[in-house]
Amino acid sequence: MKKMLIALLITLALAAVTIKFTRADNGPHGGANTPTTDACAGCHRAHTAKAARLLMVSTASLCQTCHGATGTGADTDVWDGVYLNRDAVTENPAEGVANRGLLGGGFVNAIMDTGLTGAAASGASTSAHTFNGTASILWGNGAVNSGAGASAALDCGSCHNPHGNAGTGGTPTYRILRPVPLSSGAATGVVLADQTAKTYTVASATGNYFGQAYGTLETPLSQWCAQCHTRYLANAAASSTSSGDAIYTFRHQADGTGGVTCMDCHVAHGTTAKMGTNSGAVAWPDGTTAPNGNNRSSLLRIDNRGVCLQCHPTP
Repeated sequence: MKKMLIALLITLALAAVTIKFTRADNGPHGGANTPTTDACAGCHRAHTAKAARLLMVSTASLCQTCHGATGTGADTDVWDGVYLNRDAVTENPAEGVANRGLLGGGFVNAIMDTGLTGAAASGASTSAHTFNGTASILWGNGAVNSGAGASAALDCGSCHNPHGNAGTGGTPTYRILRPVPLSSGAATGVVLADQTAKTYTVASATGNYFGQAYGTLETPLSQWCAQCHTRYLANAAASSTSSGDAIYTFRHQADGTGGVTCMDCHVAHGTTAKMGTNSGAVAWPDGTTAPNGNNRSSLLRIDNRGVCLQCHPTP
């Protein structure tokens, strides 16, 4: 009996090790594959690190080595917002269409048809989420009447967990997103379930980003975004019911209860949308007017306020 018990314990221990080191999420993200992994040395230096968390270089620079324009380790070039078949793995099923725009757009460039011309075109991003450690304002962050929003220095690791398995019980998450974005101040977190079959490119062959579907992730993605943009999460009644906030008094619905979510109007990384006289002159929530012009594109999927006309054709 004693020998059988020992054998059982050894079996359970080996099973635990196997689970711990199983590769999840995607690519190198998701943890080491073996107890004697070589993966750690790809990003970290134990005694000669040049950046926090013992990183060999800054977070953005490290991510760029795989996901940048000249990277070779990932098919997703998030700097240029394009999917490229350039890594050593042939995915089955395919995870995107080569040379098509990424769902999130791009930080520096993006391939989009924001003018609804019927043809995708690569162009410089007019607005993008901060990704290189530069301080920016988390618009709407915080409680009612707490100001325009807190300031935070964001990089790729603020939203994404490079080790993966960030979900409850160590499960993989959609785009290796952290349940709680760093510096958001959120308490509970939103766990976004990973996709079984991953899709990184926009469905439209012409680069029209409006109407891109996210399935069951539509509503939880809005809830996830609202961890930084707290007061932007609003139901349909918010357009006619005062929130009591001095800045975000009346708000467009974005919580998904009536079908409208953050992702209906905005991309996550960066857009090439152009702004006209009116759209480019809208003041920021804190009252400042710079940057303006095309830089006031606010991650929108269509030029000017074309996203409004898609839902409200008779304004």
